[in-house]
Amino acid sequence: MKTICGIILWAAMILPSAYAENATSFVPAIHQTEPKSVEISAYDSCIKVKNAPTGSVLEIYSVVGIKVKEIKLTSSDGEYPVNIPKGYYIIRIGETVRKVVIR
Repeated sequence: MKTICGIILWAAMILPSAYAENATSFVPAIHQTEPKSVEISAYDSCIKVKNAPTGSVLEIYSVVGIKVKEIKLTSSDGEYPVNIPKGYYIIRIGETVRKVVIR
């Protein structure tokens, strides 16, 4: 009786590993795309935005870190006029930060 139980226990431990060596793993076909990065550019007195999350906030800071203006974005792509003096500014949309020149 002990021998039979020992053989059954041995078979239960050894056989699954023997089958596992020949088994192929199932890998689901999931295609993940990277989100497009936010593009920020400036010309004249406008700031052009592409691929921004709708409803996010565009923040404009002076080079010394003072917030100059804040604009709520109504679409992911757009041009927003800004009435600020010419110069260098730091633009932030969410985690994206860019330095631009307003001319």
